[in-house]
Amino acid sequence: MIKARHIVLVTLVAFIIAARVNVSVGEWYAANLYPIISAGLSFLVSWIPFSMTEVLVICAIGLMIYILIKGIWNKDKVWKIALREAELIVWIFIWLYIGWGMNYFRESIYERESVGRQQFNQEKFEKFLQGYVENLNSSFTEDSLPDNFKDDIKVGFAQIPARMGLCTPREWQQNKKLLFNGLYSSVGVLGFMGPFFAEFQVNGDLLPHQLPFCYAHELSHLLGVSNEDEANFWAYTICTASDIPAVRYSGYFSLLPYVLSNARMALSPDSYKALLLSINPSIREQFNAQQQYWREKYSPLLGSLQSYMYDLMLKGNKISSGTKNYLQVIDLIMAMDNKNANFTTDKNILP
Repeated sequence: MIKARHIVLVTLVAFIIAARVNVSVGEWYAANLYPIISAGLSFLVSWIPFSMTEVLVICAIGLMIYILIKGIWNKDKVWKIALREAELIVWIFIWLYIGWGMNYFRESIYERESVGRQQFNQEKFEKFLQGYVENLNSSFTEDSLPDNFKDDIKVGFAQIPARMGLCTPREWQQNKKLLFNGLYSSVGVLGFMGPFFAEFQVNGDLLPHQLPFCYAHELSHLLGVSNEDEANFWAYTICTASDIPAVRYSGYFSLLPYVLSNARMALSPDSYKALLLSINPSIREQFNAQQQYWREKYSPLLGSLQSYMYDLMLKGNKISSGTKNYLQVIDLIMAMDNKNANFTTDKNILP
């Protein structure tokens, strides 16, 4: 028998599918519905200090087990139990996509800003590397991170023009404490967006110089960014524009893994070695210590499984490059620079 909830379910699934196949629907959701949904959901659980996303996942698994046990106990037919389980799973996916996931189906920042993707140019890339290393070295600081760094980052996001397609951060939107922090460290997850309650989380094991960049990265997801390269771009942009030295250094330093990965592929061995040697020795030492720090926490088996599943999830949500999307932040920065919009200094972007 068809019930009212089934009509609602089918309608919402149809809306999600429409957004997936028609980018204008996805952009309409991101610009009109998501700001209201995210503000409401995040306010609803703002008084709870820990991640409600984790709680929901645990409850959903428990409910699925309960449905199975109850069905077996009542000697229900297998297909009836399967239908109940399937309906629960569909409702969870609807919540995920209506709550945040439909941002995957919006226009990319390249389309929103009418910026073309860059064809690789060796000379331009090397010029970028030179400027980046100069900024990285000059930003190096041993200053401690002030307590107000989160407010500074949120102010930066609030100054981004509406045309860029991000929501305005709300006062009550702050990162939540993770209940299973050790598990995330073991798979190399430094933070994530909780789509069910418009929450964002950052790993409690983050080193101080990583914290501002990761906070800004995950906050950008909450503000409507889906692509990882764009989230990295905004984290880099907001942090490097900060007046707080430790925040500014976090922006430059946290881009270093992506810079080196791209440089390793594009430069000759000698040029790559010269690039490394041009970096302040104190920064190189800090970078190597950071790599070792996370390597000791990492589980190769769990990490490989998580990376594989996340890669599939990204590709299934129209991000064709999968986890390699993180690395494409360099292309995005250069594309924006090519448009003569230096986002770290252009007062039209960050007043």
